[in-house]
Amino acid sequence: MANKKTPKKTRKVREHFQYTPEQKKEMSRIRRKWHFGTVKHFFLIIFTLVLSVALLLLMLSYQIFVGPSRAGSDLLIQTLMESSAMKFYPYLFLREEQVEAALERNRVISSDESTDTSLITIKSRNSMTDLDAADNQPAKDIEIVEITGPTYKGYMMIVLDPSRVSVGVCRYPFNNDKAGLKVNEIIDRYGAIAGINGGGFSDGGGRGNGGQPIGMVYSQGEQLRRADNGYKMVVGFDHNDILHVGEFSDAKAKEIGLRDAVAFGPALVINGQPSVVSGKGSGLNPRSAIGQRADGAVLLLCIDGRQANSLGASYEDLIEIMLDYGAVNACNLDGGSSTAMFYNGQQINDGLTITGSRALPTAWIVK
Repeated sequence: MANKKTPKKTRKVREHFQYTPEQKKEMSRIRRKWHFGTVKHFFLIIFTLVLSVALLLLMLSYQIFVGPSRAGSDLLIQTLMESSAMKFYPYLFLREEQVEAALERNRVISSDESTDTSLITIKSRNSMTDLDAADNQPAKDIEIVEITGPTYKGYMMIVLDPSRVSVGVCRYPFNNDKAGLKVNEIIDRYGAIAGINGGGFSDGGGRGNGGQPIGMVYSQGEQLRRADNGYKMVVGFDHNDILHVGEFSDAKAKEIGLRDAVAFGPALVINGQPSVVSGKGSGLNPRSAIGQRADGAVLLLCIDGRQANSLGASYEDLIEIMLDYGAVNACNLDGGSSTAMFYNGQQINDGLTITGSRALPTAWIVK
């Protein structure tokens, strides 16, 4: 079917409304200006909102830091000072001596008693892995329990056989020029089945690469790093698979016969007695800890924090959890964004979703 011709009247209307090149150029300029103005106003609105939120947070922080509630101020100070990247924040509102006074009011005072090894009686290997009558295979001797509290949630991994728990490292010798490994990568390096993060490491301003531990490190009976002026508190197993917690010199560590150990702290429980918590003790943060029951079972704890559904736990919370699960000895581990628990290749805890699992020099692994 042939196309119909455009009526003369329509052609005349189109010709009447045709724009000259100068008019088209001017219209194009106006459109560009309109689009630019729209984008500019959009970003101006976003900037205003961000600035308003920032000012609101500053005003709220000021009210908490210098307000009438010293408990609230101390809690916020402790929480921020235990982080890697936010230590500067309290100093925006308070003098250095005020911050130091708050830290002194709220701390954990650990016992200086030596670990009483007679309090631990490790079950025989046969009693830990009774054969299942159905398939004649060893029963699982790892249990993972969900932990919840008013301000936190997390997981406790219970390992019945303490000989399976040891320290894995990213590499040796340690090299601060090279990044450490994530917990799951250290687990894979040793062909282990599970693990959590280990001891402290060099992390200036929260920008450390996890390649250099701080304090004593033992792995599989070998001392990989000597005690230094960093973290003095040491937690580790001797060759009889008994967990020791205390401030050990290199000589004392050899006397004890440590096989696997890291440094951090504070001690949470020593010889069945909880550490003394002064004031709030600490802020609310992601936490990790290791402990041992009287039957030798190892308690590996990871608590999530800095999340809407889990603000975090205090040291007092960790002490309470460890005592509830029968810990005779227990010690806090490096927490924060390092907190991670893996089992069978899967991360059990939520971790910090923004930053993800960190690279570390050490981890407690379960073979």
